[in-house]
Amino acid sequence: MNIKILGSGGGEGYPALFCGCEHCNAARKAGGKSLRSLSQTLIDGKLLIDLPADTHMHFMQNGINFGNIEHVLITHVHDDHYCPNLFSTRGTDFASVIKYEKLHVYGNEDVERLFNGYYKLFPIREEIRKNIFFHVLKPFEKLRINGYTVTPLKANHAPEQIALNYIIDDGKTTLLYLLDSGYPEKQTLDFILNYGKKFNCVITDGTMGCNYYVYHMNFEQNIRLKKELIKLGAADSGTRFIVSHITHNHCGLHGETEQYFEKSGIVPAYDGMEINDEN
Repeated sequence: MNIKILGSGGGEGYPALFCGCEHCNAARKAGGKSLRSLSQTLIDGKLLIDLPADTHMHFMQNGINFGNIEHVLITHVHDDHYCPNLFSTRGTDFASVIKYEKLHVYGNEDVERLFNGYYKLFPIREEIRKNIFFHVLKPFEKLRINGYTVTPLKANHAPEQIALNYIIDDGKTTLLYLLDSGYPEKQTLDFILNYGKKFNCVITDGTMGCNYYVYHMNFEQNIRLKKELIKLGAADSGTRFIVSHITHNHCGLHGETEQYFEKSGIVPAYDGMEINDEN
């Protein structure tokens, strides 16, 4: 499995567009891995997780053609993870050659509702709309998508909706994807621990840095979760632990974050990071 982290930042990016705080100014000066766009991940070039406003930039920077992707998983409909207006150019004279005629979008019931609400105000061309299909997922109900077993999990996030995390399993590699989420609640954690396979890669939410908020994880919780998964047999010394969704309000530059996790074996994500697992 190839896991490409296209964006590794929190909801406003890092540096934030309008912010002149110490962290944002330092990131502008440092550049490189300290510049974080909105969170998005691509699996094997064919299974996309989330659709932020930075999608076009991500795809240009990484040489990706969205017309070659058939399946999109949405974690939740906060606007740093889902911008349905990006679908409006998928066809007709906007995109004349597309590998897959149909696009399948998966998520909670709000994913299609928000799409319909946006395009009620700004109508989408019918020849584009007819090829976009929405699938409502329920937590803990497995499904097969393009050769993967995908299991939605109930994220500890966004209480106004059913936010989702995902287990993605290709039969050889099993990814646990926990963006956005606070520390998993008991039902979710029990499911993870009883999944029946060791996870090869775990991507966790590090939004809160050294601070606390119930609906996002912090660095201490990232380390705690790693220890718990290993102790209870859901991970081992070969599991790669990545922390992402890193924000300017609570986290320093990339080097500082690396230093914090140095002894824990957890690796901070950065834009363009690739994880290849051959297990």
